[in-house]
Amino acid sequence: MKLLTSLAVMAALSLPAMAEPITFKEARKALPRATAKASVTFDAAILPESDQARVGGEAAVEKLLRTLGASTPAYGAVAISPSEGLFVEWLNGAGNFHSIADARAAALAYCNGQRKGGSAKCALLVEVTPKGTSEEDTFSLSGPANKALRGPYRKLKSPKAFAISAKTGNFGFDRGDGGRALEACAAAGDGARDCKIVVAD
Repeated sequence: MKLLTSLAVMAALSLPAMAEPITFKEARKALPRATAKASVTFDAAILPESDQARVGGEAAVEKLLRTLGASTPAYGAVAISPSEGLFVEWLNGAGNFHSIADARAAALAYCNGQRKGGSAKCALLVEVTPKGTSEEDTFSLSGPANKALRGPYRKLKSPKAFAISAKTGNFGFDRGDGGRALEACAAAGDGARDCKIVVAD
């Protein structure tokens, strides 16, 4: 999972099927600014009553969840088992994915892999997206990938390509027909096997 932000210390691109990659100009137009602030949403109702009492009421719960969101990079999500709650040693947030759908999937997969066998299946507690974005957007990138696209990728001479992994949040780019971009993506972070070219010039 790409860039798991530990919530114990604080206080895890779905693109529509595209026949061809898009150009840098098209990508830049579709993306928010690389410095866009994050928007945090949460569902406090899934917290067990014991957690809400422990935190200290509705206002305190909201403050805590906004803090959790602030420590999770967009696109990001936090999932919990409603029967285990927040106060487990393994709690983590999945951040720096290329879409909220991929962040949700990563957070749920991680949580369900960690919860106890008899506990309730995990549900999404917190979601973090760049402000100004929507699930209907046809193209999205993580913050670091957005910055890399607008910075070093833009400065490369053509031909060049930019590749991403939806499952891990990895990305890579290089000159050439895309082979080196795919290699860079696969080698980044924890490694990825689902890298694909999304931008080419």
